[in-house]
Amino acid sequence: MKTNYMKRTLQLLALSLLLSTSACRTYEIHQGNVLKNENVWSIQEGDSRFRVETLLGSPAIKDPLHPNRVRYVEDHRNSETEKDKLRTIEITYDNALRVKKIEYFGFGK
Repeated sequence: MKTNYMKRTLQLLALSLLLSTSACRTYEIHQGNVLKNENVWSIQEGDSRFRVETLLGSPAIKDPLHPNRVRYVEDHRNSETEKDKLRTIEITYDNALRVKKIEYFGFGK
């Protein structure tokens, strides 16, 4: 009877130890758009808004005062290095919804 009790206690202790260590795992925090470098650098002046949104997705910020200007924002925290990375692309379209101007913030080329 005592052996069963000891065995069950050790099993519960091992299980609680396993569960407590799994809660310590850190996760990457990613907010906003996911900006892949190959997609970002393939956008050029003259591209259509449809092509840009196909590559980058919906913009994070649409400026109601400037309807032809959008911003894609990526805020990423690396769990291993504890460093934050903030990257932004501001795209201005002409009246035909073609890329007129591209500005990069936080990108190194």
